[in-house]
Amino acid sequence: MTDVLDELESLLPRIPQAVAHQKVSNLVDRLFDKLLDFQQTQARLQAILDASDQIDFVDDYIISMRSASREAATALKAASDENTIEDAEEAYSELKKAISAADRAVRHYWKVVILRDFTPLVTVGRLLRQFGDTNDIGDRMEALGTRADQSINVASLTELRDIIRALKVERSQLEAEKAAMTKNPEVDQFLGKLAAGDATLATVTPTVFQWLSEHGALSELAVRPLARSLF
Repeated sequence: MTDVLDELESLLPRIPQAVAHQKVSNLVDRLFDKLLDFQQTQARLQAILDASDQIDFVDDYIISMRSASREAATALKAASDENTIEDAEEAYSELKKAISAADRAVRHYWKVVILRDFTPLVTVGRLLRQFGDTNDIGDRMEALGTRADQSINVASLTELRDIIRALKVERSQLEAEKAAMTKNPEVDQFLGKLAAGDATLATVTPTVFQWLSEHGALSELAVRPLARSLF
């Protein structure tokens, strides 16, 4: 019995160290559990950065996400003991929150871009598809605007990023085709204002009127007074 007590006595000084080691081990396991989705988180972060660049969007949420990613990287590299491992765990959680907020911000601004750059294509496309010499530009413009509207329902931002890139490339191609077809900046300007809902009789210059007449489009357009605010 004395031998057992002596052995136990010799072990007592090591108990705090063993407990501390076990606690650190548990913290490491918990951190690794959180890091199981690291590749997915990294891919999502990169997709947000790519998409925000494509639509020229930067706000506080994007800036905060960039900052959170740097802080998380620093904390993960420094994780070596109880305190630094807990710091890394918290930093990674904050990064994921920042990514979610930035994701929502990018999607919200993408809706703005759609309304500004793609939805108007439907209006112009419907007009142009009435013509027989447009090489299906009208159909393709209308379809492009519709696909852009549908993209807001894409769940994965990685997939949405690729869709945005493709939509922008196709829009540029169609705009170039339209310009080559009209061969007149006045007509292009009119079509742009028509798409934006800003076309007035003043924009229907003699050149524009002649172009519309030649394509049998006069009956496709209506003239209405602008709504004026009473306030």
